[in-house]
Amino acid sequence: MSKKNVYIEIGQMVRNYREKNGMTQLELAEKLGYQTSQFVSLFERGLSKVPMEVLGQLVIILGIPEKQFKNVLVKDFESEINARINFGKKTAAKAI
Repeated sequence: MSKKNVYIEIGQMVRNYREKNGMTQLELAEKLGYQTSQFVSLFERGLSKVPMEVLGQLVIILGIPEKQFKNVLVKDFESEINARINFGKKTAAKAI
C-alpha cells in the first residue's frame, strides 16, 4: 500500500464519520482549531497526511474507533517492512 493510498483511506474514513455526524468540513475544521475548511478538505481527499495528534482528536470529535486508524496505519507499515525485507533478500542473493 502506498502512502497516497493510506491518505485516501483515512480521508474517506474521516469524511464518512463527519457526514454521519451531520457536520460540515468547516465545523470540523473549527473544532480542530482551524479557521477554514481547507485543512479538512485536503486530508479527506487524500491529498494531505493527517497529523497523528489530529487522529486522536478525530477519535473523540467524530467517534471514529481508534482501532480503525491503527489498522490502516499498521497495514501500511507492514507492507513497507515486507518490501524492504524482500529488497534486502534480493540484494543479498545477488551477492552470493
